Amino acid sequence: MLEIVQLRKQIHALEDGNDAAKKQALQALREPKEEEWADVTDADVHALIVALKDQLVSAVKQPLVQKDVATILGNLGARAKSALPQLIDLLQEGIPDNVREAAAIAIGRLGKDAKSAVDPLVQLIPKARPALSAQSIRALGNLGCADERVRSLLVNLWLSPLQHQNGKAQVAIALCKLHIAAENLLVTLAKTLVASQDASLRQAAAEALGWCSKNEPDVVPALLTASWGDTKEEVRQRAQAGLDHMRLSQEKAAGLCAKQLGTSVYAEAALRKSGPLAVAALIEALGSDDSTIRIKAARTLGSLGEGSAEAVPALTTALHAKDQEVRLAAAKALWNITKTPDAVVPALAALLEAKKGTNLEGDDARRMFIQSVMEALGRIGAPAKAAVPALTAWAKDKNRPIREAAATALQSIAPTVADKPGVRR
Repeated sequence: MLEIVQLRKQIHALEDGNDAAKKQALQALREPKEEEWADVTDADVHALIVALKDQLVSAVKQPLVQKDVATILGNLGARAKSALPQLIDLLQEGIPDNVREAAAIAIGRLGKDAKSAVDPLVQLIPKARPALSAQSIRALGNLGCADERVRSLLVNLWLSPLQHQNGKAQVAIALCKLHIAAENLLVTLAKTLVASQDASLRQAAAEALGWCSKNEPDVVPALLTASWGDTKEEVRQRAQAGLDHMRLSQEKAAGLCAKQLGTSVYAEAALRKSGPLAVAALIEALGSDDSTIRIKAARTLGSLGEGSAEAVPALTTALHAKDQEVRLAAAKALWNITKTPDAVVPALAALLEAKKGTNLEGDDARRMFIQSVMEALGRIGAPAKAAVPALTAWAKDKNRPIREAAATALQSIAPTVADKPGVRR
């Protein structure tokens, strides 16, 4: 917390002290962050800003002083809006880049009160070096102005193959904050957040996605995945902040992911990481008319094991679905959850019976389905003995991969049957 008496001494040093006292005061005033200024009175803040403006006038050729002043004004946040003209002046060509960066950061922290800085920033960004450009882009995103100049600049920067990585990350954040659409923006951000090896890029992607619509495919699934499982605490926190910004609890986020199982490539992984919080949403997804959603919901519930015991009745019902892939996914999930063969083995055996007489030559999809059923039975082992007759019949099929899959399953379930001469390998 700021000591008011000390603050007033520092303001006095800026007004009437010698160069050493002024330097010491600026260094001290640079330390407090924005939240620490919240309890300082408007009168004291005003006096400080007046003193800081005077320092800029008397320190035209003193970059260190200019940078310190810009940093302090930035830490004051929106309360420093009266100093906006002076901060804009610090963006001018000829001012050292580190001073311009500090000014850009300060302008960004003024937010929508700094819209008059849009033109100088738009003119500065294309000509600036990467670090200055990145800070200026970030500032532009905070100003809330998405007119044609800003749209054109940001979209062109996003599409440019020459854009520096950090700069591109800031472009993405600005585009999302300003709700400007750009080609492959959300797809790229989601992929970056989930798969990039660079933690700083993952953090930037999480920040950008936090400003997007929660209903856009991949946005919430990528944020939820990162909030649970990223290896870096700062990335997890940023992803959680994005969900908080959307007013989504972990449970509500899981619900949205379940609804996006058919459209998002990250929804299933997000639900797996959510664990028991996702079970209710996944049970609801099992009732979907979309077979793809039902299959993924069953598969995810199975991956949660005993933690999704609540889903057993819904999965048992799914054993009778019209779609055979749904029935297979439900059977696998039930075994993973209950380790009880009573309903599972008959359902899997019935899938094999339904495929009897099928010509598998040239039909890889059917062959792979039958093999998947056999592999599921093989994993169950001895408790799957009710499926031995069906597997024995398939072990004599003319299709070699099918014969081998059946024999392998039989070896796990009933080795004596698998070793009989009539079972072909």
